[in-house]
Amino acid sequence: MTVLEKRNAAEEMAPGVFRIEVPTPFHVGSVNLYVLIKAEEVTLVDVGPLTEEAWQTLNEGLASIGIGLEQISQIVLTHHHVDHVGQLERVRRASGARTLAHPQAAPYVQMDEDFMVYHDQFFKELYQKSGVPEEKLIIIAKFQKLMKTFSAPSQIDGLLKHEQVLPLFPEWQVLYTPGHSQSHLSLYRAKDRVLIGGDHIIKHISSNAFIEPPRDRSRNRPLTLVQYRTALQMCADMEIDQVFSGHGERVTHHRELILSRLQKNWERTDTLRRLLASGEKTAYELTALLFPTLYEKELPLTISETIGHIDLLMILHQVEVEERDGVLHYHL
Repeated sequence: MTVLEKRNAAEEMAPGVFRIEVPTPFHVGSVNLYVLIKAEEVTLVDVGPLTEEAWQTLNEGLASIGIGLEQISQIVLTHHHVDHVGQLERVRRASGARTLAHPQAAPYVQMDEDFMVYHDQFFKELYQKSGVPEEKLIIIAKFQKLMKTFSAPSQIDGLLKHEQVLPLFPEWQVLYTPGHSQSHLSLYRAKDRVLIGGDHIIKHISSNAFIEPPRDRSRNRPLTLVQYRTALQMCADMEIDQVFSGHGERVTHHRELILSRLQKNWERTDTLRRLLASGEKTAYELTALLFPTLYEKELPLTISETIGHIDLLMILHQVEVEERDGVLHYHL
């Protein structure tokens, strides 16, 4: 085995569970893919972005445990973000495997044209109501470019829902853990209290609760930060010894980490209230104050965070809103 192959070798995390760390071109760094093995069945959890480096690393990782792509029975997607699903179609074609995911992942994975037009219009209206300057709305087109550069249209063959048994792997239970995305799933194995947590629980960073358009276009957008907090609390109430995350190291003390994240979450909400004490502000103005060094470079991420905390304050009737000229202004 060469030095490169050793570096890309899969790591056994638990009996029958292997991790392959795949590079990405994104700020988040590498993404963790997981291989579940039971007798003759193989499940691949996530596939990585559509790059040659990711493709080579996946193949070398599988080869290091004696598996070829053609042996993969099924692919499970934890969620639809491009760093996790980009090379799905390439893996599907090489393996013949079925793809399983939450129903909400489908339009993103398929890159459904009608949905993408609706998606862009949703964000244009959201950002305009948030007071984002017109010249910064180019970030919407950047999302489409990112999707087309690092992923290819694919499809989902089977749908997974909360608390169902994972096909072919009855020891694993599917959990719906929305917040970071509307399509987010985790996998739990009770016998050794292991959770494959995708981007729901990550050791070194707090997952962002990204704003997304509602699947049912007649409804209001989902309150993603509220969802995220609820799903975190569900996991805190579970007996989990190890969380295998979509990025970074395993988590071994999940309750302490979750409680810390929830507390910091409320602290940011308090910060937002203090910022509003000096007078009314738009979501964009609050974002610039909350994230002064980051908001220009990571506007979709930071404004999602800000709007999520505004949602919490609105639910608690701690903030008021007034619409003027199509822009929402918040005040205490």
